Formats: sequence, C-alpha cells, structure tokens
Amino acid sequence: MQQLTLFPESAPTLPINYYPEFLNKEEGDELYQHCQGLQWQQNTIRMLGKTMPVPRLECIYGDEGCDYLYSKSVLLKPLPWTSSLAQVRQRITDVTGYNFRIVIGNQYRSGQNSIGWHNDSEASMGFNPAIALSS
Repeated sequence: MQQLTLFPESAPTLPINYYPEFLNKEEGDELYQHCQGLQWQQNTIRMLGKTMPVPRLECIYGDEGCDYLYSKSVLLKPLPWTSSLAQVRQRITDVTGYNFRIVIGNQYRSGQNSIGWHNDSEASMGFNPAIALSS
C-alpha cells in the first residue's frame, strides 16, 4: 500500500490508498469486457433551470434499496450485482475493509463526454464516504 498526497494544501491529508496492479492485465481485460455488457443508460439532469442529457452513459449495480441521488435531479436505482462485479466487490472489501454497497459506472464515449470537477459530497453517500475507483 502506498500513501499519496494529491492536494498538499489540504488539511488534514486526504487518506488515499493506491494499490498498483490490483487486477493483473488478464483480470482487467476480462472485467472491461464484462462492463461492455452492463445496462448503460443516458440519464437527464436539471442544471441552471434546464433539463439536458448527462454527458456520459451511466449504470449502477448494488444492494437493494441503495438508491443514489446526485445534483438533486438524477436518481439512480441499483440493479442486482452481477457475479463479476460481486467478485470484484469482495476483493476490494478483503483488501480495504470497506463494504461497498453500490458500484456506479460512467462511460465516456468520446472527447465530448465529460464530468466536471466535483466532490462526492452527496447526502445519500453519508458522512466521509469511502470511494474506490478505477480508470
């Protein structure tokens, strides 16, 4: 485990743990192929008094009842865990000690798809949520 400090001006230091090669290339390729078949959807968001498409595709899988609301206008209701996502979830839990209840996927189809700078401070995530991410 390697501790990273991404924002030296922040106090206290953000607890960021980096796990290089958490998945080997074969595992990563298999998970990528699995994710291609997930139920991606184009949601809409209300911003600045207008309703517009979210500039990416999204999906959510997880425990029943773990709905996720963001930007006060996009409600994601989780689909049941796939076996592959459940296996990765268990592996993350074994390594980190956190029991993640949902996984949210964002698919950026082109240079036109994006997400702006944000902090995952949605009330539905609770206080100081743990976030595991992969790129």
